Amino acid sequence: MRQKIRRTVILLFLLLLPITLNYFSPYVSLSGAIIGIVSGSLLLFMFLFIGAIFFGRAWCAWVCPMAGLSEAAKYINHRNVNVKRLRIVRYSIFAIWFVFIIIAFILAGGITAIDPLYLTDNIISVDSPDRYILYYGVLILFSVLTLLLGKRGACHSICWMAPFLTAGYHVGRLFKVPQLRIETNASKCIDCKICDRKCPMSIYVSRNVKNGYILTSECILCGECVDGCSKGALRYTIKKNDSKQVCGNDA
Repeated sequence: MRQKIRRTVILLFLLLLPITLNYFSPYVSLSGAIIGIVSGSLLLFMFLFIGAIFFGRAWCAWVCPMAGLSEAAKYINHRNVNVKRLRIVRYSIFAIWFVFIIIAFILAGGITAIDPLYLTDNIISVDSPDRYILYYGVLILFSVLTLLLGKRGACHSICWMAPFLTAGYHVGRLFKVPQLRIETNASKCIDCKICDRKCPMSIYVSRNVKNGYILTSECILCGECVDGCSKGALRYTIKKNDSKQVCGNDA
């Protein structure tokens, strides 16, 4: 039932993407920064960072509109991806974009205004024929990358929101903030590896069982492993960070 609810929610957000696209747009953020405006997308990215301090990357599994595409694509290509290699690509792209944002604000003389509806005066993001080109371009790009690379290939390689979420997750751990996470019980685990096959983020969940938690920033808290474990070795919990270390193989 939980997974049906989750998939229904992300499908709804995917259908709403013509309305919300600009609020996820790295272009809108950069365009606003050039003239000193904090746009709606930058505000959303800041919100994601703050939210991730408490909820990790749950956004990626429960709210992100691209999650709907990923769910559909996995029925065609369910292969695990090379998480570490794609992470380098993702953070390289993010670093270039983020540096341009900083430079743009500096050249603009700093922040001059905050406008949540910047470039979205009609509230609806896709409100003209030319914007449909961008909309379908984004859908095609994410679909093709996921189909070619494997499970959530686009999320691992080009997602510009994941770094904000990952940063929030690590800040929460650093300051020992109670965080939503998945707790493991090694005594109940029979090493069937169903959790590994269920994980949409190519995490080897079974390798994390001995840690007591799935401690990796790649975990999006979708609960696929929790619901797939017939022995109850995995469950959601909210706890502070402790001395446990992230599993050596982060995937």
